[in-house]
Amino acid sequence: MKWKDVHLKSKLILYIVAGTFLVLITSTAVIISTATSHEEALAYQQSIEMASKYANQFDSDMSENHAIGKTIANFMVEYKSGDRDEVNDILRNLLEQNPNLIGTYVCFEPNAFDGRDSEYIGTEGHDSTGRFIPYWNKLDGPVVLEPLLDYDTLDYYQLPKKLKTDVVTEPYLYEGVIIISYVTPVLRDGEFIGIGGVDVSLNYLDEVVSKIKIFDTGYALATSNTGILLSHPDHKEWIGTITLYDLDVPEISSMADDIRMGKNGHIETVDPTTGKTVILFYEPVKTGKYSFLLVVPKDEMLAGVAVLRNDLIIISTIAIGFMGAIAFLIALSITKPIDEIVYDFKRISDEAVHGKVDSRANTDVEIDFKAIPFGLNDILDSLQKYSEELLKANKELKSLDEMKDNFLANVSHELRTPLTSITGYSQIVCDETLGELNDKQKNAINTVIRNADRLGHLIDSLLYVSEVGAENIEYKFEPVQIAEIIDNSVLDMVLLVEKNELKLEKDVPDNLPSINGDKEKLTVLLNNLIDNSIKFTPKDGRISLIVLDEENCLHIMVKDTGIGIVKEMLPNLFQKFYQIDSSIRRKYGGTGVGLYICKNIVEAHKGKIWIESEEGVGTTVHVKLPK
Repeated sequence: MKWKDVHLKSKLILYIVAGTFLVLITSTAVIISTATSHEEALAYQQSIEMASKYANQFDSDMSENHAIGKTIANFMVEYKSGDRDEVNDILRNLLEQNPNLIGTYVCFEPNAFDGRDSEYIGTEGHDSTGRFIPYWNKLDGPVVLEPLLDYDTLDYYQLPKKLKTDVVTEPYLYEGVIIISYVTPVLRDGEFIGIGGVDVSLNYLDEVVSKIKIFDTGYALATSNTGILLSHPDHKEWIGTITLYDLDVPEISSMADDIRMGKNGHIETVDPTTGKTVILFYEPVKTGKYSFLLVVPKDEMLAGVAVLRNDLIIISTIAIGFMGAIAFLIALSITKPIDEIVYDFKRISDEAVHGKVDSRANTDVEIDFKAIPFGLNDILDSLQKYSEELLKANKELKSLDEMKDNFLANVSHELRTPLTSITGYSQIVCDETLGELNDKQKNAINTVIRNADRLGHLIDSLLYVSEVGAENIEYKFEPVQIAEIIDNSVLDMVLLVEKNELKLEKDVPDNLPSINGDKEKLTVLLNNLIDNSIKFTPKDGRISLIVLDEENCLHIMVKDTGIGIVKEMLPNLFQKFYQIDSSIRRKYGGTGVGLYICKNIVEAHKGKIWIESEEGVGTTVHVKLPK
């Protein structure tokens, strides 16, 4: 049978039904895929942020404990009174005032404390040699004083003695309690004379972690960096006795390798205790040398995704069936030309396939055909509703990004106040207002001031990023001389240039015209660019500052003979928090916001910024600012 011999009714049924199914199935597939992908990504992100939040909380606690141990050791460095009772009072008070601690102590080499060990043989807090080794602890509940044990073999004493640096031990068993020791060596004139430190019990960690619940049946764990289980809500007998490797699950063993290297991430596997498919999220707690794990059943985490997908499939199926029925009824009663309707249908179909669902069918047709455009418009209304829901989901994702910016702003503001006090009091000490300093003390306080300034610059950068996100940046535009700003930046950076044994050259013409700009922001721009060049240029390298007076702008170039950048990385350099890779981050430091800030400053001045670079040769940053 030839096509021309097919009845018009059959052709109409085929055309209308097939076209309708094509439009709806294609659009529905796109909508379902997009909506569920966004929902799934959001579920993963929420779980990652939850794991990170708990890890950061425990890391903060451990950092505070470490600071107490450092304070004890630093106090002992300067302590000259030789009063053992006074030191014991200090250790006991610190233990009583800090409930997270389970022990505070000092341990001195023989006769290193006051040269009177023989007078204290066998007394409280001393061993049979009279050595000063008081250990104030509450291992069994009440606060008691005992002499330290096994200091001649355990890492808590031997490692700081050998390395002469701070030590955070792996979790270990001491007198029946799993603890972590935070130890700092006591060094006088570079000679090791003892240690000061604190112990933290991980029993409290198991109590806190075991109470954490995620969704309906999800739970949390903690492990050491070597994979030893430190917490489990159900199998308490596993704590301190088995490792992640002992579970003999390939995915979990791979995760244990990441944890050993201090990495974070997530894996999908089968929970060996419940048999459920779970997503394991893991985050390191660097100060404590252990990691925090969230065990989230996959079906519970993605329950919202499944519900959304099923609802969309049901609605779409009903809509497709409804439109097919209308098409069939219309085809049975058609007796007049249908070219206009076919054309209209094809137009809408093409637009819908390409994602445009706001077009509507023409309803100004004969009475016999009105059901077709009205029915089609109903379907398009449904599709538009789904599109609006997708837009809403995207707005929620943007809201999460705004929450992150607000968090950065709040943390930066909270850091600013104590940093101001640190800088101010350090400067008073440096100026010798509180007393004369020796050379070592001057070097130490200058180190504090330099690092406080460095932290201040970091806080300023984070505040700027958060203000950009909140659109709160204010600019004070006025006529400025770019040569003057360059001179100021050179003065700001000259010490850092000399420290890194680099050469800094300027090629700035005389009588450059002024430009309309914000002097403070432009100084930040140039300081960031020069700082980047210093950071990535090896010893004996050269940094050049060049200004060209072009027809409508000043063309500024910051050129270096540094390590260069791979061409494929160049388009991403101005993204917020972008780093080339982890190895660069570890070697050169930085937060990844410098070039992002530079781009915002240049764009606020209606200028342009771009980068040219060749790996192993060097990098040139171009900035054009309108006159």
